[in-house]
Amino acid sequence: MLNFQTKISHENCYKIVIFCLFVVLSGCPNIPSSLSIHLHLCLSVCTTVCPNFVTFPLNFPFSALKMDDLRIEYDAPNGVYFPGQAVTGKVVIQNREWIKARFLKICIHGGAHTSWGDTERRHRMDEKGRSEHYNEHVTYNATVNYLSGESIAWKSTDGQNRLPAGTNVFPFAFSLPFNCPPSYEGCHGHIRYSVHVELDRPWKFNKKSKKCFSVVPAYDLNITPTAINPMVNTASKNTGLIFKKGMVSMTVSLPKRGYVSGEILPITINIDNGSKEPVVAVRSKMSQLSHFHASHGTSMHSTTHTHHRNDEKCVAESRRNVSVAPRSKSQVVLSMKIPSIVPSFQCPIINVDYCISVKLDTNATFGGTLKVEFPLIIGTIPIRQLAPTGAAAAPAVMPTVSPSAPPYPVIGGGVSGVSVYPTAPSAPPASPGPMGPPGGSGFGGIGAGAAVAAAGASAPPPSYEESMYGVGKVEDSEVSKDTGEIRKLKEFQPFAPRYPVYNNLPNEVPPSPVGQAPALPEKVGF
Repeated sequence: MLNFQTKISHENCYKIVIFCLFVVLSGCPNIPSSLSIHLHLCLSVCTTVCPNFVTFPLNFPFSALKMDDLRIEYDAPNGVYFPGQAVTGKVVIQNREWIKARFLKICIHGGAHTSWGDTERRHRMDEKGRSEHYNEHVTYNATVNYLSGESIAWKSTDGQNRLPAGTNVFPFAFSLPFNCPPSYEGCHGHIRYSVHVELDRPWKFNKKSKKCFSVVPAYDLNITPTAINPMVNTASKNTGLIFKKGMVSMTVSLPKRGYVSGEILPITINIDNGSKEPVVAVRSKMSQLSHFHASHGTSMHSTTHTHHRNDEKCVAESRRNVSVAPRSKSQVVLSMKIPSIVPSFQCPIINVDYCISVKLDTNATFGGTLKVEFPLIIGTIPIRQLAPTGAAAAPAVMPTVSPSAPPYPVIGGGVSGVSVYPTAPSAPPASPGPMGPPGGSGFGGIGAGAAVAAAGASAPPPSYEESMYGVGKVEDSEVSKDTGEIRKLKEFQPFAPRYPVYNNLPNEVPPSPVGQAPALPEKVGF
């Protein structure tokens, strides 16, 4: 295919090196097209200046040495799966010419990871026995593996190590454990699930691709005892700093404690303004409270230090300007739509809870703001009483999937089996948070699929929308065999988890609550 003649001499040895570099780079998967053009032009100039250097056809198909496409496609719409379900899909390789390769490996991985750095003050003795202090940068991290497996989808058996030209399709199927927590992206940690593929090519860089998918456990609010309970809370204050303006009180009520994404949360505020200043505004804010755990151990310090990091994010807010005159009463209703957010959950190293705060503002310069708080539960299956009466049965949320290949043995739950590949240790089961049912049966249990299917009969099916925080960069990483630390390799693609959103639930307001709001969950460091 390549027609060239060379005359070896000291003056054009460097030209041969350039030519060899060009040929090698032509087979690399990530070579920029502009670089190929520049090298091609460089060789053409060298050929013109020194005819004895090299001659080859200008239409030489260098692009044929490169792969046209390597991608991962999931069978589930939007790449959303449920614990206990089979993750099915296919790897597609498109190439115009045959590719020199030995085998194609498909892997699946899922786990939780936390990591952050901190500067700590240390103490040591110098050579003269004097005490000195210094600062040391310490990295804390923790990992819990929920899923790990691999399979060889294709292997050269004839000894020629050739992957045929054309479109090559390789189906795969892996089973998810029943104890998977939801996909989550946070500032100090994440829970990710992904399938990655590697094409082994001799004497070349291996071609790799990776694609994340979303896992959504079935967190049924109907079997969570406290989710349906109405809540009420009261705050009062004698406004003013030195010269008191009088008492202002507000009573805030919520129809229930459990909600799903897409649902409208009504907030009823009864105001009793006994002060000399008018009430001018009421506002509410829903916050996501994330708690991360990690540890650190080094050869210098024999003990393992467990540290925590907390993060609070505003996920929704509402405000209304009002005018409640002095010595008068009024009632105000705020509404807030729950965005696409991860459901409440707990895993060994990441916890996510939610709360809502309501504030009342007066015209008093100092001490004129009242505040109350409520804990919330965010689930994935709405309370059935909100469904319209006589509504037709909707299709089940979780589809039935027939794997196109034998599923990989489940790790940490589900169908038992012995893997022929090394796998990660089974992880402790996730639970839906401190406000869920005993034993963590709110999601991730054996009946998770049945619970979702049952909910379909009384609630419209949800759409699966990207997290409200949008798309972020997901980085490739590997575990160091020496230190066990996670090393970042490179960014490979943006990813945003998807969660169920119910946009068609009726906006019904249940009867006014009669009980006091329960205490907020204990927050370590919030």
